[in-house]
Amino acid sequence: MTSPITPVLEVRDASKSFDGTEVLADVDLSVAPGSLFALLGASGSGKTTLLRAIAGFERLDHGEVLLGGHVVDGSGTFVSPERRRVGYVPQDGSLFPHLSVEANVLFGLPRSERSSAKAEELLTNVGLAGFG
Repeated sequence: MTSPITPVLEVRDASKSFDGTEVLADVDLSVAPGSLFALLGASGSGKTTLLRAIAGFERLDHGEVLLGGHVVDGSGTFVSPERRRVGYVPQDGSLFPHLSVEANVLFGLPRSERSSAKAEELLTNVGLAGFG
């Protein structure tokens, strides 16, 4: 008999409301190690809220989030986002509006690597040459 596989991500009975409006209601999710999953739904259905709860940017009102079999939200436990090791890229642009495209591209690089040439190289790599 084989032992059961522990999900890498599990959400149990998750609920979340904002200002009295229920956004998540009794959500269950289980993702096996090495698998790929997609979260689909209509606008306003709670996809972003669920992802933010998994990453630790929102706390659930009820339920649990488990990563690698360990509770990271729920049952009196809350693990901060930086300790969860979950990558999160928001769907909206997170650029600094006061900086140029070039400055936004270079922002995350060490100062020693920041140059107009480096920005143009990186922009070229993603098909945005000339937009710096």
